[in-house]
Amino acid sequence: MIFNHVMNNIKKPNIDTFKYAKKLLESSNIVSFPTETVYWLWANALDKDALEKIFKLKNRPAKNPLIVHVWDKKEITKYWIISNPIEKKIIDELMPWPITILLNKKQNIPSLVSSNSYVGIRIPSNKIALDFLNHCKLPIAAPSANISTKPSSTSAKMVHDYFLDNLPLIIDWWNCHVGIESTVLKVDESFSCNPIWKDDCSVFYKITIMRPWFVTKEDLDSLFKNNKNILVEYSDKISNISPWNMYKHYSPDAHIQIINKLDQIDNYLKIDNEKIAIMLTEETIKENKNKLNKLSKNIKIISWWSKKDLIICAQKLFSIYYDCDKEWIDLILVEQLEEQWIGFSIMNRVKKSVER
Repeated sequence: MIFNHVMNNIKKPNIDTFKYAKKLLESSNIVSFPTETVYWLWANALDKDALEKIFKLKNRPAKNPLIVHVWDKKEITKYWIISNPIEKKIIDELMPWPITILLNKKQNIPSLVSSNSYVGIRIPSNKIALDFLNHCKLPIAAPSANISTKPSSTSAKMVHDYFLDNLPLIIDWWNCHVGIESTVLKVDESFSCNPIWKDDCSVFYKITIMRPWFVTKEDLDSLFKNNKNILVEYSDKISNISPWNMYKHYSPDAHIQIINKLDQIDNYLKIDNEKIAIMLTEETIKENKNKLNKLSKNIKIISWWSKKDLIICAQKLFSIYYDCDKEWIDLILVEQLEEQWIGFSIMNRVKKSVER
């Protein structure tokens, strides 16, 4: 990585920057822009040349689909088919928010966006992103602004370190306050009829969370708590209909190892000539202060914030990976968080970064 490179392509969001960004997008170029989740590589979703540039720039597998961003719910039916009342309620109740819903695409969405019949649609909740989308009046296809398999960018500096001057414009709106990508879900509909009374049929829906995050299974269970014909579950299948699902993601240069007890670090302290970082919650650091003070100087203790504030744990995850790469860390030990609510989503990202 080059860290002292002049960053002339980073601009703050204002009307002049928006006008320049729109011209770039209309000319088949790529712009990096943040939402509340992470920084993205934005391209006109209807422009095949721009879409090809995204895949080449990221070294992204062609079967890994893109998510499309719009600025208003009224835009959705121009490009997607809302097939049932559950999809409609999710859109009505949970957008704009860090949530993506997979819908059947119409023919005006190029196959480069997704090689199957589904495309993810999202309306970001970040006001600056919405203002820019509204200014452009374009559906924007966007993967995260990183090289494929690497940690997602949560700052303009991270984006620049990945791509240097290969991007004409990076719009800088501080650090992302959510920190990892949106929840991706899909709704499937089925029917069941009474074998005796054929007219006695019921419709059932399964909401599958393809990629977990801020909108959790618990949130969806609560949203549909009065409907007994809805099942919400996390996906355990590999599929090409959702981004993230098929490939290794979020991996720093260092090897990642999850530990659920601090005693486990003893197994790694005998490793010679390696720089080690240990990501621990504040509670674990306080409870084990004496033991941690005795560790070797080649071991870096990183506060991953608090078990009581998992949002900040999520915000810091990719930036910690990024900092460890800058410091040439060889091994990162990550404290296991309880896999409930958003703790499940955070550990999902950590486990994805462990995959090789």
